[in-house]
Amino acid sequence: MLRRDFFKNTGLAASAYIGFVTQSQVALAGLPGTVTWGGVYLLEESPDFMPFTRKALQLTGNESPSGESANRTLVKEIKSTDWENTGIDLRAGLKKKVTRYGMVFGLAAEQVLASIHLPQISATQYILRQIGYVIVYDIVERRIVSCIAVRGRYLDEQPGAPNKEILSTLFFNLLAQKNQRGSIASFMLEKIREYPFEEKYQGNYFQVDGIKFSELSLLHAEQLSVDTNRYADEVGFAATTAFSEVLQCPLVPYRKVSAVNKNLISEMKIVSTSGESALNTTLPLKSADCGIQITHEGWEFQITRSSDVRNEVALVTRISIIMYEKTSENTFFNQSYYGRQDFNELPQAGLSIDRVSRLFMMHETILDSAFKGIRSDQIRGSVYDGIETLAPGQKTFIQADAQNWDEFSAECKNVFARLPRKFGG
Repeated sequence: MLRRDFFKNTGLAASAYIGFVTQSQVALAGLPGTVTWGGVYLLEESPDFMPFTRKALQLTGNESPSGESANRTLVKEIKSTDWENTGIDLRAGLKKKVTRYGMVFGLAAEQVLASIHLPQISATQYILRQIGYVIVYDIVERRIVSCIAVRGRYLDEQPGAPNKEILSTLFFNLLAQKNQRGSIASFMLEKIREYPFEEKYQGNYFQVDGIKFSELSLLHAEQLSVDTNRYADEVGFAATTAFSEVLQCPLVPYRKVSAVNKNLISEMKIVSTSGESALNTTLPLKSADCGIQITHEGWEFQITRSSDVRNEVALVTRISIIMYEKTSENTFFNQSYYGRQDFNELPQAGLSIDRVSRLFMMHETILDSAFKGIRSDQIRGSVYDGIETLAPGQKTFIQADAQNWDEFSAECKNVFARLPRKFGG
């Protein structure tokens, strides 16, 4: 199916997972001093904040999948990793009271998107998200040097029926086990070296600073019982991590609509949990040069065919993305993206993903695809023409709404040119 042949009568559309196409790696510029690893911690202290990850951080001994705490597990992995030629002179477990730089991982959000019982194989498929920031800070000058958003994505099966008690273990694996597909640990050990840290190579800092809902989407949210504040935060984190991950760049953290600690709007908590007190404080966040605004234009679930045991459903949706300069308010990127996902629901058998979770994952994938189109000429062309992806029991189509290829491509290249990049990278 090619561009303009898809869903002409709806005015809406959806998402699909598109494999990431890498370009040549960007050489990492080195920091002029040692970097002490300070560990992992929660960015908010409220007891109901990230409950499963909170419990995962408390697992030790026989309760822990590794036999040790998540922090100790990560420290061992980091110490056994070859950091040569990464541009970071990282020291794990360094017993020094004075060092120039510190690196920590602040956890910001978790999501349990689905627990799908698969009785035919006596297992449950879990879909999870875990989000945080790799923060590099200057201890001497008391400032944040760089902040990278990271997303752990868990899609795996566990024996037995759905079990809430297993979630802390799964979030432990998603955080600290390097062999867990999509884990934060694998990012820390493999992908972080691709990011530019040294400040002389840094370009514009971006920040997702607005998740909006059109009047139509507010009506759709009410029909689906969507908490718009919570959903705005979930999509805000998804956009932030997708932008940083796909475009391999530092940025300014997303400001939660529902944050308990309103100081997170202007500062970041730093907690060292390894070594001897690198720094336990809050540091001011950098000011963003450019803003990213996401607008939900609407969505709809349409039952196309129904029987006693199965519904065939089409989800269509549309989002808009605007990027602008903070000082001049000049807009340099203004694009909309449509998608459609056809899937089966088997509610009586318990083989259905909650519709709000499905909607989120589709919006997440649209954002991934939009940002991949900024980075890659090849993917940009595919998103412009429209991409159809097939999976068991599911067909997904996604497409940019742009009418002019030259203008669409120019806007994408304009964004990419503003990002932190080593010369020639």
